[in-house]
Amino acid sequence: MKKTRLFGLLSVTLPLLAGCGSVVGAFVPPQTITNPAGLTGATLAPSSALVAESVGGTISYSTQTTTPPSSFDDFKFPDNIPFGIRPHGVAFNTGFASATVTGTCASPDSVKVTLKSVNIVVKDAATTATISQTPNLTVTLTKTGQGLGSASYSVSSNSLVVSADTATSDLLIQVLTTGGKNDASMNAAISADQNSLAGCRLSFKLGETTATLSNFS
Repeated sequence: MKKTRLFGLLSVTLPLLAGCGSVVGAFVPPQTITNPAGLTGATLAPSSALVAESVGGTISYSTQTTTPPSSFDDFKFPDNIPFGIRPHGVAFNTGFASATVTGTCASPDSVKVTLKSVNIVVKDAATTATISQTPNLTVTLTKTGQGLGSASYSVSSNSLVVSADTATSDLLIQVLTTGGKNDASMNAAISADQNSLAGCRLSFKLGETTATLSNFS
């Protein structure tokens, strides 16, 4: 059913359901927000060099440490979502567009990297919402270029979905719609299958990122 047809149906039906938010919410399809918190194209940078023992490290991004800082305003729900109905399900959808290895290590032609854990934090002056997940997503990096002290890589087709439970979704929506300026950060623990990367730094650039709002009531 097309959205225009759906909301046309809602305009006729809603007066009969004014006191039944959960029933009305069932008619609201999932809503997609493009580039939430400015994550599309963000670089997850290493906090330190990769270390041996299954060559591991952490990568992160924060709107508070970008140059200049990129805090963002609250958003308002579209007028076509009636009666103050709000979503109780939030999922971030993203993937890696490219990767870069820097340092004096011998960068391999191909390497497999596993994303072991992910945390997304969204906060304002009063409230903090944290989404944590252990996706164990493995991607293959293939070298596309070599420069002095750095190598660039393409990343195999990948899709990362980080979903919040109902309580966290409610807290996240509270942060994003009240309290003024917001900040977001994303950090992840990674491991690589090539010991030759120990001592180097591995960063990832995020591809298109969206947030899906669902379970309206």
